[in-house]
Amino acid sequence: MYWRLGFPGWRIAARVGIPIQIKVHVCKDDEAQVYYATSDDIGLAVESHSLDVLVKEIDLALPELLELAHAPIEKPRTDIRFHKNIATA
Repeated sequence: MYWRLGFPGWRIAARVGIPIQIKVHVCKDDEAQVYYATSDDIGLAVESHSLDVLVKEIDLALPELLELAHAPIEKPRTDIRFHKNIATA
């Protein structure tokens, strides 16, 4: 069971130990030849030329964004969703 960041009561759920999930959308800009990730849940916006580096950028950015939001989450679950012409595994 996961509680989504931003849903009512998510801070309480995090305090009692329920894992928190953050939805991240990943797309590819064919013109610029970059992948980019956004999340309305936490205000994430990162880009990279490869998916591997993009995932690392997401992992680096989330703790900083959670700290800025004063969110008591140690290890959030990232729900990465691929869009457009990106194949999902």
